[in-house]
Amino acid sequence: MSKIDVKTIQLLREATGAGLMDVKRALEESGGDFDKAVELLKKWGIAKGEKKIARETRQGNIFYAIDENGKWGALIEVGCETDFVARTDDFQNFGKFVLKKLLEKKTNDINTLVDTEVEEGMKALAGKVGENIRLKRCAYFETSDGLIYIYAHPGNMLASMVEVFPPSLEVAKETAMQIAAMAPLAISEEDFPKEVLEKEKKIYEEQARESGKPENVISKIVEGKIKAFIKEKTLLSQPYIRDNNITFGDWLKSQGDYRIRRFVRFMVGEE
Repeated sequence: MSKIDVKTIQLLREATGAGLMDVKRALEESGGDFDKAVELLKKWGIAKGEKKIARETRQGNIFYAIDENGKWGALIEVGCETDFVARTDDFQNFGKFVLKKLLEKKTNDINTLVDTEVEEGMKALAGKVGENIRLKRCAYFETSDGLIYIYAHPGNMLASMVEVFPPSLEVAKETAMQIAAMAPLAISEEDFPKEVLEKEKKIYEEQARESGKPENVISKIVEGKIKAFIKEKTLLSQPYIRDNNITFGDWLKSQGDYRIRRFVRFMVGEE
């Protein structure tokens, strides 16, 4: 074939975001046909993206949307491998795209978002930026009589969403900030996840045995540690972030008869 035109190489790089050597190779294998070269780069990009599944995605962003009247809210975490990629327009645009999908499907199951369009977009982005891209988790809240509020820390690496009843913007804001700062796992002891407690219990038992504690005192040690863990990780029992002398539950009671119905907290990189 004749020498590849420099302008064609430049146009193909701008159109696909592919590297110089990949672009040259695609044009050579396509006989200089621009459209065929694009298709080749897409195929190579998808293949390259598929090989990255095992690589960790500890960076990324949380994308969110909230109704101006507080009747619904949505969060989705999209992961990548480096903060450099997370800041690119391509990554940000993909995040906005999947957020739109979340608003359409109104789901809390991340797997239901991965239709053909999303999967192809994810693989193409992975091929273009050279990193693994993952949809990690999502949440969608909707209420008829409560108030939904989202707090997002600057940089969108940490966000929390809460539903408060009856509606109170002040209570919702303060609750969302408390959740973001203190990372509770449950609202109260009654709704604490049993599987989490069982996991912690096993860890404490192993630690006690490894330290040489006799079997007859291990159960008491474990019981004490579990109580402390529940207090630390339960929203209403945690120290209030603005006054450590009271619990968040104490502060909430001082505001009136409010209930925290549900919450989620996303931090980029957490599994």
